[in-house]
Amino acid sequence: MHSSNRLKVVRIPVERLERQQIEDMWTLYAGYYERVNRTTFDTDLREKQCVFVGLDRTSGQVRGFSTAILDTHVYRGRRVGVYFSGDTLVEPRYWGQRPFHRVCALMLLEWRLQHPFTRLYWHLICNGYRTFLTLASNFPEYWPHPEKGLPGWERGLIDTITRARFGPKWRPEAGVVRDDVRLKPHVAPFTPEVRRIPAVRFFLERNPGYAEGDELSMVGRVNTGFFVRVSAKLVRSLLRRSFSRSRTPSRKPPRAEQRKRASSPPGAVSVP
Repeated sequence: MHSSNRLKVVRIPVERLERQQIEDMWTLYAGYYERVNRTTFDTDLREKQCVFVGLDRTSGQVRGFSTAILDTHVYRGRRVGVYFSGDTLVEPRYWGQRPFHRVCALMLLEWRLQHPFTRLYWHLICNGYRTFLTLASNFPEYWPHPEKGLPGWERGLIDTITRARFGPKWRPEAGVVRDDVRLKPHVAPFTPEVRRIPAVRFFLERNPGYAEGDELSMVGRVNTGFFVRVSAKLVRSLLRRSFSRSRTPSRKPPRAEQRKRASSPPGAVSVP
């Protein structure tokens, strides 16, 4: 089936996922991660509230997904919102597109408007540098940070929410979740060029055991600065696409058709 290499993303409650969609998600997941287990995958999925499913715009086939749960957590006597991004995968040929960012941001904005006085954080764990770069590029405030480090309040928040979700897998002294699942070597490899990126070097310093499945636990503050930054990137992306389309030359008809039209008198209808 023809593929457009363009994604559209829909938010689907977990209980409304079709069986084939779940099978497609598992096939993608198992194709890009090692040491995966179908029972664990299904259990994790049932614990989530919704899934952002990425579909190819032409074929409608599942080409990516991200599971999510948005809940509240009490930390130091204060209630905060925590959006946890679980199993996430997008096929490499769709990298760089922003529909996931747009749909996730809309969900977070909805929650923010309903809870205007409650802090909201995005919590995620990762053993791949692309996820960390996503956090660093979209959040004005995130932790651990290359320059700001990990202050006590944020350190304690990461500790409590990670411990509550992962239990004995959490290694607070290292700041990582110890797991067997890891990206396959050919997916987003740490090439010499990648390792020269300052944010990637910082990620490797904080998570030296990434190759064995260690996942760095991180949070980003979902505040006005976050929405401004994401909105600006979405607008720039739309402008680039519009400019690209405007620069694309219109398709000329075949020469035979041009001759046919030229030989037809004004007002005549050319019949193929």
